[in-house]
Amino acid sequence: MANLPTTSDSNRQRHGRDKRQLILEAAIKVFAATGYHGSRVSDIAREAGIAYGLVYHYFKNKEEILDTIFEERFGGFLEAVDGIAEGTTSTEDKLLSVAALILNAYRLRPEWVKVLVFEMQRSSRFAEPSQIRAVRRLFQTVARVLRTGQERGELRGDIDPDIACFLFIGGLDSIVTSRVLNLIQIEGEAREESEYYLKVARTIVDIFLRGLAAGAKGT
Repeated sequence: MANLPTTSDSNRQRHGRDKRQLILEAAIKVFAATGYHGSRVSDIAREAGIAYGLVYHYFKNKEEILDTIFEERFGGFLEAVDGIAEGTTSTEDKLLSVAALILNAYRLRPEWVKVLVFEMQRSSRFAEPSQIRAVRRLFQTVARVLRTGQERGELRGDIDPDIACFLFIGGLDSIVTSRVLNLIQIEGEAREESEYYLKVARTIVDIFLRGLAAGAKGT
């Protein structure tokens, strides 16, 4: 009979997962503060409050840490977008939920978004096959939302959803990037910031669905 896992085994596994997450969170802070290329594994270990050599127990190198950050954090984001797409709400409500999710990411996890914008999107690491597949999945999911909207008669049927999804996500990406670069500054408390992003999400969805022409104002 195979040996059953003991309580001590479970504790060790949980401790290992906790330590791994500690390293990833420390890496996000270090990469956001000094940049991926300007940081060292020793900087990550210092931020995590652990021995330098322990980092290598969980990750081969700094490159693997960055890849893991993308895969795990972006993977969770994609699951949330998939959940929105599979819902039964209107196409407009789905697009609003996706927009709010993307825009609020900076409010909730500014360091992670900064790493995504500066250290991944603008580096050769973003051309890795696994990362390309993840990003493609995001566009495909939004295109599916648009295609479903066409089938329901909620959207024009003469527009290519595979092209339209790039316009929608591209607009959101520009807002997030502008926020990271401090081109958009928000005064006030966290609640006001949350309300601001919801207003921006509604603006983007309204423009995307109805345009800027006079008389095109949403109801």
